[in-house]
Amino acid sequence: MKLIKKMGICMVFLVLILFVSEVNALGISPARKIVDFEPGLEDEIELKIINTGNEETKLVIYVEGEMADLVELEDYELNFLPGEESKTIKYKFKLPEEIDTPGDHDIEIVVREVPLGEVISDTMIGSSVAVVHQLKIKVPYPGKYAIADLKVIETGRTDQVNFVVVVHNLGLEKIENANARIDVFNANSKNKITELRTELFSIDVGEDLEIPSIWNKDVEFGEYYAKLIVTYDGKVTEAVRELSVGERLVNILSIYTKGFKLGEIAKFNILLENLFPEKIYDTYTTFLISDKGVELADFKSVTEDIEGYSKKELTAYWDTEGIDIGEYDVKIGLHYEGGHIELDMKTKVLKDNIIFEGLTGAVISDSPGGNKNFFIGAIVIFVLTSLFWVYYFKFRKKK
Repeated sequence: MKLIKKMGICMVFLVLILFVSEVNALGISPARKIVDFEPGLEDEIELKIINTGNEETKLVIYVEGEMADLVELEDYELNFLPGEESKTIKYKFKLPEEIDTPGDHDIEIVVREVPLGEVISDTMIGSSVAVVHQLKIKVPYPGKYAIADLKVIETGRTDQVNFVVVVHNLGLEKIENANARIDVFNANSKNKITELRTELFSIDVGEDLEIPSIWNKDVEFGEYYAKLIVTYDGKVTEAVRELSVGERLVNILSIYTKGFKLGEIAKFNILLENLFPEKIYDTYTTFLISDKGVELADFKSVTEDIEGYSKKELTAYWDTEGIDIGEYDVKIGLHYEGGHIELDMKTKVLKDNIIFEGLTGAVISDSPGGNKNFFIGAIVIFVLTSLFWVYYFKFRKKK
């Protein structure tokens, strides 16, 4: 009987472990608001704060950034009671008649969890969980002015690298004649490996242009870097991107939702794997969802460090209010210290599920609940069967 009791206790603990609830998590939607500068522009922005913890939670709200005084908060504290999953806050901003410094100016609205019943201190704020909404004010440059970036798109292929040249016209005049060159170098020897060129192109005021370029590589595995040089109307802008050939430090294993209903807030669970022996810092994912070029949502996950040769699950939130059933384009960015990967995918939004399809058409997103339930059921059946046979043979022995 002692053996039976022990096995029964083990079964109970095992089932409890498998059914353990997820940790609390905060989310904010939308994650970003981009505003083109207009003298005296005023607007009011509504944010949805998500709290998945089924317990009382206190949050503080504050503004950071060089132009924080342009923002007026409606609330500075927010309290969640058990069972409350989301609340709405608002903020207003008013732009001045002019901003002397052109470029991007970022303001952050921070929502941070604080312990209940404790006096808020700088130390507490610095170490607690927080989510951030970014207000980006874009001030144009006089004349012709462009900046460039080089993206490395991960496709899973080992015989080629897909580059995307991104050029932003931030000036007040159209760029008439521009071209781009990508020089690829060995990171160790500094020797130039190859050179890629684009055709001539033009960019309208305020336009962002993306130009794909493919490097059919025939090199050894290792570290390389690509230097982008964009020449436009007698001016030059450059960018450098490091890349690894033959290896990926961080991999997305799965993306799934559980208990999703269209029109509500979708919680994404993103399972990442660190393929490197050392810890990788500041890892997070970004999502840009669009429909025929029209941006619908832009949000990011929490930021975490991942220990060497280990896995970590991140969470992100998408408010699907106003979203219709259908197929949408999605860019998933995987960011980590020293690296960046972008995946172009399709997502199917259904009434009670969201499915992501990769570049190869393979589904990488679905709720794993069915497999988990099957696994739990199998374990329970195994333990019960074992208990039966132990009892059966013990009973026969006594007879």
